[in-house]
Amino acid sequence: MLAQFVSQISLHVIIHYHRKTAAAATRLQELEWNIDESYNTRSDPDILRKHLFKLDYEASTTYAVVRKWVSLLLALLSVAVGVLVICGCSIPSFSIESVGLLGLVESMNEFREADIYYSIFDLAKMIMDVARYLDTASNYIGLGTLSCLLVVTVFLVPMFEVASLLIEWFRPMDEKQRQRNSVVNEIISAWQYMEVFVLSVVIAAWQLGGVSEYIINVYCDSLEILFTTLSFYGILKEIDAQCFRVNASIEKAAWFLDAASLFLSYVNHFVITASSQMEQDKSVPPERRLHTYLWWTTQETMSLDEGEDGHEVLNNEVIISPVASQFTDFYFCTVRTGDCSEPSNAVLRRDEDMGVIKTPTEIETAKAFWDMTRDNNTNQSL
Repeated sequence: MLAQFVSQISLHVIIHYHRKTAAAATRLQELEWNIDESYNTRSDPDILRKHLFKLDYEASTTYAVVRKWVSLLLALLSVAVGVLVICGCSIPSFSIESVGLLGLVESMNEFREADIYYSIFDLAKMIMDVARYLDTASNYIGLGTLSCLLVVTVFLVPMFEVASLLIEWFRPMDEKQRQRNSVVNEIISAWQYMEVFVLSVVIAAWQLGGVSEYIINVYCDSLEILFTTLSFYGILKEIDAQCFRVNASIEKAAWFLDAASLFLSYVNHFVITASSQMEQDKSVPPERRLHTYLWWTTQETMSLDEGEDGHEVLNNEVIISPVASQFTDFYFCTVRTGDCSEPSNAVLRRDEDMGVIKTPTEIETAKAFWDMTRDNNTNQSL
């Protein structure tokens, strides 16, 4: 547990300084490319679900917008995640059955089969009961931290992550607010352990019986004849004709948590990729968008080959890897494409008949000119 704390906190620190280094490198690259800073300093609040996603890696009016039913589906999935998490933590997710002679005596259940069911909250309570039984400061600290970590990472963190994603999708935000919310969601998602808990339950159900049987029954070889006799006369069941064994079984709440983790993973990927593409559309000019991947998509190699006449020939080969996929590539079925009725700022910034437009004043002037030309064309057609 301590190693997990150290690794998670160190990971957050490393990502924080990596983000600062990347921001500094981006500013230097903008200066090198002479990119107008007014393009990426706009801070008007915008709603992610209504954003017009640019499709082409060039200045154009082609865009994609999310279909109306997608927001409803996203809200329903988020509600389903919340319901599944609450049910998965409240009802039993696994059960423990003690068999064998020692198991029957230990359970004090009058020689009846002992099945004990545990939910997330029951497991946390049992851990705290152990700490109270041992009654030492170190056990209170260690087991208390483990109990709190179980409830926080399996129950509270998924609920906070769903809320953060819904805010990201539905609430109007400016650039700073969206970046801050993305960082918060990144930290929250790193502490989400629903699938880890389900995996531990599956492994326990698979391995716990054999391990417990090996630990105890190796000392009961001298009692094997006694167990065989008791089983033959029906005093003990065949499964209880041994010293001790613990069997773990997976209950339905574990599958609730598994489904909740899958839904949450889908919602998280959907919203985060959409937010990333929105940030790129706002901060990177279209004519420079393809070059933002230059340092990891282009690889230059040089080799020496012997020509037909025996002389060495220097070959220079450039290998270009595919551009990374975006939101509109992953979820193309959830968006509809169209063409803007008026040019965007990216279009007006191109070197066309209206000239090179760089300042916001020139952009507004060019838009007014475009509107006037469009109105004249409409009147002439009428």
